[in-house]
Amino acid sequence: MPVVLGILLVTTLAGCASAEEWPPALTIDVRARAIEPGEPVRIEVSSTGPLRTIAGEFLGAAVHFVRAESAETGVRFNGWALVRLDQAPGPAAIEIRAEDAQGRIVPGTHAVTVRAKEFPEERLAVAQRFVEPPPEVQARIAREQERTKAIYARRRDAAPLRETFVRPVPGEPTSIFGTRRLYNGEPRSPHPGLDLRASEGTPVQCVGPGLVVLADDLYYSGNTVIVDHGGGLFTVYAHLSSIDVAPDQAIAAGALVGRSGQTGRVTGPHLHWGAKIGDQPFDPTALLDPALFR
Repeated sequence: MPVVLGILLVTTLAGCASAEEWPPALTIDVRARAIEPGEPVRIEVSSTGPLRTIAGEFLGAAVHFVRAESAETGVRFNGWALVRLDQAPGPAAIEIRAEDAQGRIVPGTHAVTVRAKEFPEERLAVAQRFVEPPPEVQARIAREQERTKAIYARRRDAAPLRETFVRPVPGEPTSIFGTRRLYNGEPRSPHPGLDLRASEGTPVQCVGPGLVVLADDLYYSGNTVIVDHGGGLFTVYAHLSSIDVAPDQAIAAGALVGRSGQTGRVTGPHLHWGAKIGDQPFDPTALLDPALFR
């Protein structure tokens, strides 16, 4: 008898509660090759009920979410985050703050642990004008920095990517991401990308679908293309001998971006391949790993 009463009580209470009386619950899934400095993190949030807004934060940086809906997965929100190169190891958390259809705040937290990682050092000899730019080009450099800063601040809503990216050129790396660089003996920022072996004129492929947002000659990186893949994810192709795309051009994975060269601050022909979330760089080889897209 007590068991029957208990079942009836739960049934009665459940029957009195409408869906609007209970705020939805969030599920937070994290996709990453590794949680360590220089690595991207894809955050996917789903909910048991409709959401009006959603925002997130990871390691002190805001996460921009893009809504996606499919018959297989229902409504989900995807956001890109990363572990910065200077991030100390230790516990961390992804914090989500959503608002449901009734305006109620729906919080969520997902704990992670940042692992330590060391990066090598590299010494390079380049023309001195690329170490200490002469006064006549400093205004140009400042304009270019403002221009790229505005590009990386954009957040274009685009369908979340579900497939791994492709390599831009077949050549192997000659300098890895995150290397602490010294130009002519003077320390500079860590290498924000990957240098790939490519002789002059090698075709360079776009690594994933997106929108060309810059195709121009820049002082340090030479002939440069930046592609916006949506949600704050960008890839960079630098030191090109020629550019074969134009700004505002939609581009598919595998499409020709240009040809490799040795323009800008270089020691020889190669492709600099970079990847960023906002203005923060990460190791672009992570985009080739299925762990980020599973």
